[in-house]
Amino acid sequence: MTVPKLTTLACLGIVTSGSALAGPVPATADDGGPRNWVVSASTAVNLREVPSSTARVLTRYAPGTVLDNVGGCTEANGRVWCDVQKLGGGARGYVALEFLKPAISPDGTAKTGPDDSALRAGEGKFDATGKVPCAQHAGQPMTQCDFGVARAGGGYATVVITRPDGTRRTIYFRMGVPIAADTSQADGYPPFSATKDEDLNLIKVGTERYEIPDAAVLGG
Repeated sequence: MTVPKLTTLACLGIVTSGSALAGPVPATADDGGPRNWVVSASTAVNLREVPSSTARVLTRYAPGTVLDNVGGCTEANGRVWCDVQKLGGGARGYVALEFLKPAISPDGTAKTGPDDSALRAGEGKFDATGKVPCAQHAGQPMTQCDFGVARAGGGYATVVITRPDGTRRTIYFRMGVPIAADTSQADGYPPFSATKDEDLNLIKVGTERYEIPDAAVLGG
């Protein structure tokens, strides 16, 4: 099914009433739809395997859960269903649009359109450069590593860090949250984890450690 592109105003004007959709069916982010949804219901909602109220329930999302707009939305059996996945990963499935609204990013806006930060970072087109605390091996004291960041607004950013041995590590942010790194089979797919200490993102990739401030990701 082909879904129409949405402008920002159209996206923010999405309204549902009962089983009818008032407004255009939301598109994927790449086609101008919202990048993320947030569960706006007062109780937990079901993630369905296919767009149907009788489909198998994969999991439930609590109110306030932020979701990625993976495949846009589609109308089926009088309801509009959105193809989503929890921010940071998890099962992919469908949630009824009436339980969702566009997520507000850290800059106070509901971002629409594609995230081009990884593409620009790969081309070396950085919005800012500097240094961040880092350590490459277990037990190694923290030192300063060069970094470059390409931003796509709304806390979407790709940070490329030059490690002490001269190789690079890339870390991806969405909605201001670090969600993944460019691990591979060559480096053994080291585990990724992140915690927050006030405005500092404390990130581990295997034995590697990085401290990336919000200001590097959000700008300003």
